[in-house]
Amino acid sequence: MSFLIRRNLPLAWAGWYDSFDTYGVGPMRRPWVWLGDGTRGDYNALGEFHLPANYFTNNGGGPSYEFQPFTPHWGLEWEVWWPVEGLAAQSFTCFITDSWARVGALFQNLLGIQLRHTSSGDTIGINGYPTIIGFNDHEGQFTPPAPYFGKYTTVRIWCENDEFLRLWVDGQYMGSQMLTNPTFKPGPDRRCVRFLNAALCDCWMRWIQHYDKPSSVPNKNVWVPQLTDNFNREDGPVDNGWTQIGTNAGLVGGSWANTGTTDGSRGLLRNTGISTGRVRIEATVGGAVGPNNTASSGLVLCSNAAGTSGLIANVIAGQLGIGYFSDSLSGNPPTFTYYRTLTTGVTVSAGDKIAFSSYGSLIWIEVNGTPRLYAVSDTYTANTYAGLRVSRASSTYSASWNDVTIFTGLG
Repeated sequence: MSFLIRRNLPLAWAGWYDSFDTYGVGPMRRPWVWLGDGTRGDYNALGEFHLPANYFTNNGGGPSYEFQPFTPHWGLEWEVWWPVEGLAAQSFTCFITDSWARVGALFQNLLGIQLRHTSSGDTIGINGYPTIIGFNDHEGQFTPPAPYFGKYTTVRIWCENDEFLRLWVDGQYMGSQMLTNPTFKPGPDRRCVRFLNAALCDCWMRWIQHYDKPSSVPNKNVWVPQLTDNFNREDGPVDNGWTQIGTNAGLVGGSWANTGTTDGSRGLLRNTGISTGRVRIEATVGGAVGPNNTASSGLVLCSNAAGTSGLIANVIAGQLGIGYFSDSLSGNPPTFTYYRTLTTGVTVSAGDKIAFSSYGSLIWIEVNGTPRLYAVSDTYTANTYAGLRVSRASSTYSASWNDVTIFTGLG
């Protein structure tokens, strides 16, 4: 069964749900098609999709469904009985790939969500596959709440912008993964599912659901400006309601920048009064000093008043990092723990607008309005201070900040 919410691209939303109880008992039939080797699947009297073992596969034989979401924001859920056991390494993988109905489908450079059993225990991984049986890119690995043997297992994936995945198993949140290798990212005509039961046991699927969903990153209409500072005043202390953490920084040529000759980090904070965790800061990088690849500048959210804990987005000319700091912003350097870093395809130049947002547990960095790096954090959401960071490292000044605006997010 499928549904279509809107028809006109790019606003079309679609989804489909299959509970396997309308086919009757017998061999698998369309819209499912078996691709590759192995014994074909069938439907049983319990309304389940039976997937025979294909441990010795040569070309990844398994079933694939015709349809797929239209947009880069989508969800995928399924429930299986997979009674895997023994010492042999075995897997059950859902690939995100071409539709079998697409002429010229190649089934290459796939994203895979893999349930895996080994003698060391059970895991679930998010991986890249150059071919259907050619794993070589380990994106993320998690430990499920319980072993797969003896129980039904449910898996849910939410994807943002075809590049940021969040994973739940049996209703428990496992973690998130940014697909930093563009080779394996889904995309238009590459959001279909294909399964491979590379195990010594059969598998029974009870239902599957695959659908477009609203983006978890809210649109810009939710953000309401609270304060703006362009720093266009006399060189010297910042004043105007700001608290500086550390020395050797101040207003220089209409921007907030490093001063002095001492390596280290400096913060600039003010109380936003926003304790909901829905907060955003935008700032123009550069002014007195442009970005380089030696010393990092940062945007701060959900900090305490002392500037010793909070969320941080650090930038240099060729790298983004998103995480939290756990000691003073005036450290040399502070202690940063990164949820994610992005080191490929990043260019930060003077005049770019960098934004750092927190909306519930989701945090992300934008460069000139385009989200580039995402993470999930439930930490520091009640802290109400936000601001900026500059640093000096190896006698090199980081980029300064030319202006800043802080926003609150509507619920």
